[in-house]
Amino acid sequence: MLLSRSLSVATSLVFVGFIILFSGSPASTTYAGRNGRITFVSDVSGTLQLYTINPDGSDMVQITNLPPTGYAAWWPDYSPDGRKIIFSHDMTGAPELYVINANGSGLVQLTHDNGANLFPRWSPDGTHIVFIKINDFGLGVVTTMPADGLGPETPLTDDVWDRAQAEYTPDGKQIVFQSGEGGLVSAVWIMNVNGSNRRRLTSAEIEAGGPDFSPDGKHIAFYSQQNTPRPTHVFVMNLDGTGGTQLTPNELVSLDPTYSPDGTKIAFQGGDSLETSGNLFTMNADGSDITKIASGLVKPENCRNGNCLVPDWGPKP
Repeated sequence: MLLSRSLSVATSLVFVGFIILFSGSPASTTYAGRNGRITFVSDVSGTLQLYTINPDGSDMVQITNLPPTGYAAWWPDYSPDGRKIIFSHDMTGAPELYVINANGSGLVQLTHDNGANLFPRWSPDGTHIVFIKINDFGLGVVTTMPADGLGPETPLTDDVWDRAQAEYTPDGKQIVFQSGEGGLVSAVWIMNVNGSNRRRLTSAEIEAGGPDFSPDGKHIAFYSQQNTPRPTHVFVMNLDGTGGTQLTPNELVSLDPTYSPDGTKIAFQGGDSLETSGNLFTMNADGSDITKIASGLVKPENCRNGNCLVPDWGPKP
């Protein structure tokens, strides 16, 4: 028997609190092109808001002025043309999906079901969104819908195991996501865009999460120790799960990798610990030349377990 609607929403919000505390943020599909700006979440204005910045750390601009929220993870994602940003926010009482122009104008609400809609990511052609919808049992279901929010929502996974952090491959033919399927803490999985041929890419020991594709679709950056309080590090692997390599040093807690549109660099969040990881870094795609471009972007008290900055590197419009 399904739960009542009120219990469903309450369960969803409890689950949202759980993933904010224990789960990482999703990475995002990186669209090939010239390197544009990086978007992220910061509380330097006093409340959590969405910002953009140049890859060299210059010209940091606040693009939202939304109501204060205790919901400390927005998971922004640039559209394939670099002109819009989609994100999740709870200004109506439960997390819904919103789209805003990259300059901060034209805010539009996409979902209106007072549920929990999380981890939004554009398809490579910009026509669809993949996201996680929390069902009546408090489990995340990989779901797609038209990018204008007007068409039907299509669930792609069942409600037996919890899923999160879904995104399209750069060719739009597959979707990668995080799952605890089989009783694992966390692993990166991949499936066809219709939900078929689901298979695990990472070993149980890595406890992987936060996948992001290189623009050429040949590599996946991710971070280790997802859903745990242990130090995290950025890794890279081949599309089939082979060739896993740690990119960031053990002394630098690092998470949320996002490729540059030209594929030569990776931006990520990091610091001395998860609690002090509110700094933005860039590095070459092979892990060399790690450079801090902005620091102190999120106060520890406003970000449990460090997963709030959630950068995404967009293409230049």
